[in-house]
Amino acid sequence: MTLIEDFVVGIADDSLLPRPVFDGMVLMQAGVAKVLHNGVDVADTHEALELISSMERLGRQLDAAKARVHESIDRTGVYAIDGHRGAKTMIAHTGKLSLAEAAARQKVVKVLEALPLVANAYRCGEISSCMVRKLGKVHSNPRVRGFMADADGWFLEHALNDTYEFFDLTVSEWERLADEDGAELRDARHERNRNHTMDQNDEGEWEWKGSASAYDGAISNDVFEAFEKIEFDIDWQFAVDHHGDKANSTHMPRSAAQRRADAFAKVHVYAARALAEAGGPVITTDVQIDDETFERESLKLIGEDVAPADPTRDDFACHTLSGSRLHPRTAVAHALLGFLRRNVIGADSVTIDLGRRRNFTGYARLAAQLNSCECYWPGCHVGVHHSQIDHLHPYTETSDRGGGGLTNPNNAGVACGKHNRHKERGYSVSRLPDGTIEIRRPDGTILK
Repeated sequence: MTLIEDFVVGIADDSLLPRPVFDGMVLMQAGVAKVLHNGVDVADTHEALELISSMERLGRQLDAAKARVHESIDRTGVYAIDGHRGAKTMIAHTGKLSLAEAAARQKVVKVLEALPLVANAYRCGEISSCMVRKLGKVHSNPRVRGFMADADGWFLEHALNDTYEFFDLTVSEWERLADEDGAELRDARHERNRNHTMDQNDEGEWEWKGSASAYDGAISNDVFEAFEKIEFDIDWQFAVDHHGDKANSTHMPRSAAQRRADAFAKVHVYAARALAEAGGPVITTDVQIDDETFERESLKLIGEDVAPADPTRDDFACHTLSGSRLHPRTAVAHALLGFLRRNVIGADSVTIDLGRRRNFTGYARLAAQLNSCECYWPGCHVGVHHSQIDHLHPYTETSDRGGGGLTNPNNAGVACGKHNRHKERGYSVSRLPDGTIEIRRPDGTILK
């Protein structure tokens, strides 16, 4: 028995479908099985184009049939027999679909009811499912729903002749013009809800997401695309230099995704440089790394063999001033190139002891910040950039002849304003020999 016969017999044994529907399902499924059984490898461009067109047409017709099934279930209410709340939930459960997918199909059902010309073309496989989904999304806007029937032929003309990208833009513009007040409200909402976050995951990799208003997003996108084009030109020149007239995209050293990531990073680098040149603050990324790790990674960079690192070390450090973790090799390489400012713990050449200055400023402040990532008070996570630097052993307890708190990193503490003032309420703060901070309450007990 052939694969196709096995497939058809399998669905024929227990089908409860009406005979005409059953016969149609048998023909469709047998046809798909035959195509898959014989393979779909293409011999040339013309064959590929014909296969794409034919399969897309069949796929669209099948999607249109799914919409008819959805409509029928919704109209007859059979979903309620098994306790489902609606056709959407019944189809999502039975077909193992996401609710978002089922909801999108329901929007398609509604828009096909409102646009008969579009619906007929869709059932003939003439327009793509993604275009119909776009129309369904627009139809879900109650403020424009009533205007869509009058534009049925206009929508169909664009669906038949436009690329999806242009169709999407055209329909979006139609919606904006048909609902000017709503478009203004949405843009105002996007402006109000603008956001951007950057988070470092457990493996040290950075991830970011955000949103912006249409205006700000358009400007940012133009800037980003310009930087991305620069990265593309660099890679393409590399390919041409090494392969001449035979150069193609496979000869480029980076993938498109890597170029986008590099472009995103360079936007920030150039922005920081421009800010400094315009008289603004100089933005520097400081990295704190212990002397043993710095020496090991430096030797590895010049090709020396080094012993494996001790994973049980308690004094390992390799992070930025704000606490972002870095890989030691990357940190050392960039520090040597000058892109990072390093503070090597325990190295005499960078040990800072400014003696009896009243305030932590300049490099004394930086050295103090490099000792911690956040406020030293238990349970407080205010970062160093938003904290104060003060003497653990108060400066005011000393006289001109000494005996009080020195302005050096060992006597420096990073505390937010609130907890820095607690020292004036009887709390004492000191640094233990192992470098940790100990806080005692007015009654002498340790705060943990």
